[in-house]
Amino acid sequence: MTKKLLLGSTALVAVSLVSSTASAQIEMRLGGFMNQWFGFGDNDSQYNLQDVDQWSNTEVFFLGQGTTDNGLTFGVNIQLEGNTSGDQIDESFLFLSGNWGRFLIGSENSAGYLMTITAPNVSLPINSGSQTQHIALPALNGGEIFRSPFGSTTIEPARDNDGQKLTYFTPRFSGLQLGVSYLPDIDDTGGDRNSLIADTDAYTNGISVGINYDNEFDGVGVQASGGFFYAEAPDGLSTVITPGGNSVDLSEDFIGYSAGAAVSFGGFEIGGSYAVVTEGVLATQTSGDVSTTEGYGFDVGVSYGQGPWSVSGTYYYGEQDSLFDVGGQDEHESYAVGGRYNLGSSIALLASAGFTDFEGEDDTTSLDDNDGFFITGGIGIRF
Repeated sequence: MTKKLLLGSTALVAVSLVSSTASAQIEMRLGGFMNQWFGFGDNDSQYNLQDVDQWSNTEVFFLGQGTTDNGLTFGVNIQLEGNTSGDQIDESFLFLSGNWGRFLIGSENSAGYLMTITAPNVSLPINSGSQTQHIALPALNGGEIFRSPFGSTTIEPARDNDGQKLTYFTPRFSGLQLGVSYLPDIDDTGGDRNSLIADTDAYTNGISVGINYDNEFDGVGVQASGGFFYAEAPDGLSTVITPGGNSVDLSEDFIGYSAGAAVSFGGFEIGGSYAVVTEGVLATQTSGDVSTTEGYGFDVGVSYGQGPWSVSGTYYYGEQDSLFDVGGQDEHESYAVGGRYNLGSSIALLASAGFTDFEGEDDTTSLDDNDGFFITGGIGIRF
């Protein structure tokens, strides 16, 4: 399910600021979440990985908000990782909102990502890569599990990871809302780059457009979404010939699309989503071959909930072209059933069981393959 967002253009924001004759005191509070998991994963024996794992996903939010006398709402959102991470500050942005919509500036996911409708899943999400905490993606498998259709239908321009950007969301009219983000430069490291960069070193001038619909008719909820993702290739790149004789134009821009839909009625929800990268991120390997993130992925699922209980079943499939000199594609399949019991409005018991299979494109080795069953339980708290 997508987050329901009511999001404004820079010009409209400027008008609101100029017209405001009163100041407002910003109020700060803490928020966030903690998910603690404990489970079992049966990886291929060649990797010598532990079977039992305890892991967590935690973030603390520093939230500030104020409202001027003329109705302009403004604030900040700073998200601190609760576990040691490469992006210790996960997201950090300023927002302004009013009856004209909502404007964000800073480090946050893009509009197309945030507005995507995906298949229902009440426990461990497999449309995100969380299952790799128990069934590992082999290092030699070229598939990109995060923000790319190999592992998720919530994609980003050139796999941007909370890079600096400008985003505007319209108000929701009759269930319909539009959002657009501009990314001056693409940062796929999660490091929240905050400096100038040479335009030969990264994808730049990214665009992410999202549209979604959310409405209800006689007790039947209907949701749908669509997304477009673009990024300009680094300057100075040209066509290369790989060791296998393939001609690859490294100057191709990134282009991707996504779509999703869900229907809910009587405690049931049925939905799915699809994402495709038609022109992917191109990178030259030490071998001289070139890899690409071109590929597609989709999920389908169903959930049912009554009172504090809910259950779901979800399937994900993704593939990526990866190396030009190796035939075939890297493939990923995951199945999962999940259960959730809400102990209160902010705490829940979680359980999931499933199977994940990673198949590498290179048939001459098994070092890019891994598969196995997993079963895991958790406690989730929001505060």
